[in-house]
Amino acid sequence: MNSRSDFNLKYFDSFESQKERLHLLSITAQIGDWSHTFSTNFTAWSKYLYQFYEVGKDFECFHLLENTHYYAESEARKMRALMAQVTTHKEEYSNEFLVKMPDGRIKWHTTTLYPMLDPNGDIIGLYGVLQNITARKKNELELQRMAYVAEKTNGIVMITDPERKIIWINHSFEEILGYSTEEVIGIDPAAFLQGPETSSATIQEIARSLRNTGTFSGEILNYTKAGEKIWLYLNIAAVYDDTGKLINYVAVENDITLIKMAEQRLQKMMEKERELNRFKTQFVNLASHQFRTPLATIRSSIDLLDLKMESTHLSADFVALFQKHKAIMAEETTRMTELMENILDIGRINEGKIELSKKDLSFKQFMDTFVAANVEPGGQQRKLNYQFDASDRIISMDEILLQNILRNIVSNAFKYSEGKPPPSLGVRFQNNAFFVTIMDHGIGIPEKDQPFLCQSFFRASNAKIFPGSGLGLMIAKKLIALHGGNISIESKAGNGCTVTIRLPV
Repeated sequence: MNSRSDFNLKYFDSFESQKERLHLLSITAQIGDWSHTFSTNFTAWSKYLYQFYEVGKDFECFHLLENTHYYAESEARKMRALMAQVTTHKEEYSNEFLVKMPDGRIKWHTTTLYPMLDPNGDIIGLYGVLQNITARKKNELELQRMAYVAEKTNGIVMITDPERKIIWINHSFEEILGYSTEEVIGIDPAAFLQGPETSSATIQEIARSLRNTGTFSGEILNYTKAGEKIWLYLNIAAVYDDTGKLINYVAVENDITLIKMAEQRLQKMMEKERELNRFKTQFVNLASHQFRTPLATIRSSIDLLDLKMESTHLSADFVALFQKHKAIMAEETTRMTELMENILDIGRINEGKIELSKKDLSFKQFMDTFVAANVEPGGQQRKLNYQFDASDRIISMDEILLQNILRNIVSNAFKYSEGKPPPSLGVRFQNNAFFVTIMDHGIGIPEKDQPFLCQSFFRASNAKIFPGSGLGLMIAKKLIALHGGNISIESKAGNGCTVTIRLPV
């Protein structure tokens, strides 16, 4: 052992040095002592007691019990009873006491009394040892309150010591996990709750989070006593005493197994749906491409027959009949071609293969050109009532896609308002966006059908007598979304329909 040449052994053994060391030890252990001699009615306190009661050295120690703001009457009676018990039986006894400080704070201490005896065995005074247990009592009271609340909850509640050994569990822990209190007290829960499929990353994250912040919230896969998997959502918090010392961890755990199972089922269903959509898109694309060739062949054959008819002397009735059925074939071929193109567009949109080819254009010039080119096909040859109520702006847009969007909506406006006044198309500018509104005076859309208008192949219940595929609005909505815009529809059955396109600049 090393020794210092300047160490004063004589002073170390002196009464003053021993008394000072004893005082330092009493502060560290939060223990103080006192003695009372019956013959002189004199009470002596150690230094720590003055600190505990937060009084000066001139305080009359003997009158402490009479100073009622420290001890309530019930506590004072308990102390007097303890003193009488030791005096009568000449044996040591102890009890816990509550002290109320002048500012309202509460302290707790244990006092152990010993009889002081003369050589004849007669009691001549009392020797008392006080230990400050305020931190412990606060912790106990807090744990009691927590235990009361924990027993009333359906969730799992567990309290561990700083080494994460279990010191208390609630009834739900036993019921849900299958372990009794006796089986788990003093054991780290990781030792029996975690299993082969418990995420090592989650275990590491719990340790890291508790080390850095004293808290953790998250999911973990654990196992019951019966070996069944159970998903728990954990909320763990560290508990500290007034000095900042870690005294407990409290974990509240909720069984989310059913939720996790539902999530996993949903994930599998979504994956199956994605796979089905991929297969459907591939099939539709293949079928659409395969249909193009025979459709082109049919159209070519119609054209060849038409040329042949011009060079052949046939009766007027046959020529009229041929022209009638040729028109039907041409119209149906055109419809079939448009349907195939729409289906291919849907496939490209769903696969994200449609890319905008934007260029800067005058929006008014674009709209003027579109309106001039889109009159009612056949029938009344109606023209749109067109009004551009906005200042012209140069905007960046995909001209072809935007034409397709407008053509879909305008053709519907003509088709479903046959025999009525012509539809109107108006343009206005507001909140940095153009609003294009197409309004017709046709059959309208029943309210019950409106939520489904933009679904594939859906057609309103009152539109079945009109030709159509039920794809136009859905494609228009998806294409305008690529431009950052949207489509809204207002309608009543028998009272026309208003479609508004918002196109941000």
